[in-house]
Amino acid sequence: MYIPHEFKIEDLKKITNFVDNNNFGILLSIYDNEIYNTQIPLMLGTENEKFILKGHIARANMQWYRSRDKNVTALFTGPHHYISPLYYKDKDSVPTWDYMTVRMDGKLELMDEEETRKFLLEMSRFYDAKWVEEGNDRKEYYSKMVLQIVAFKIKVSKINAKFKLSQNRPEDMENIAINLDSLGDADAVSVAKFIREEMKK
Repeated sequence: MYIPHEFKIEDLKKITNFVDNNNFGILLSIYDNEIYNTQIPLMLGTENEKFILKGHIARANMQWYRSRDKNVTALFTGPHHYISPLYYKDKDSVPTWDYMTVRMDGKLELMDEEETRKFLLEMSRFYDAKWVEEGNDRKEYYSKMVLQIVAFKIKVSKINAKFKLSQNRPEDMENIAINLDSLGDADAVSVAKFIREEMKK
C-alpha cells in the first residue's frame, strides 16, 4: 500500500480504534492468479500478545478452502470525501479525496467446531446481546446454520495504516474542515472531525 510519510499512521491505539469502528472489512487472497474478495465483519483481538482477526464466510464460498494456511489481506475503510481545490488558499490546485484505510496481513487458519461456536457466540453478543439472551443460539435451526459457515482467524503479521486527511496542506486544514462541515452529509462531517484531530498533533 502506497503511503506518503504525511499520511502514515503508526499509533496502534488509533489503528485498533479505527478497525473496531469500521470492522466490516474486505478479505483478499490470491489463488491460481485470481484475486478473491469477500466483504465480512472481522473482529480484532489478541492471542498470545499478538493481534488476530476472527471472521467467518459461507461454506459454499471457496475462498476459505483456497486460503487456508496461506497469507491473506484484510482491508478496512472508513469515511471518505471529495476535497475541492476551492477550499485551498492557493486556487491553482487540483481536486483530491481524503480517506482512511487500514491493511492487515497474516496467515489464515481455520477454527475447529468448538472454536467456531465460541466465536459465533462472542460475535453475536457483541452485535446483538438481546438475541443471545433469548437463547436463540440453542435452537435447532441455529445448529444447522452453523454447519453452513466456516470460521477462521488471521494471525496478523503486518499492519499498514493510511489516514489521508490533508496533512500535506496544514495551512488549509481548518478551512477544509469548515467546508466539509457545511456540506452536512455524514461522511463529510466525519472526515472534518478526523482532520481536526490530526491538526491537534
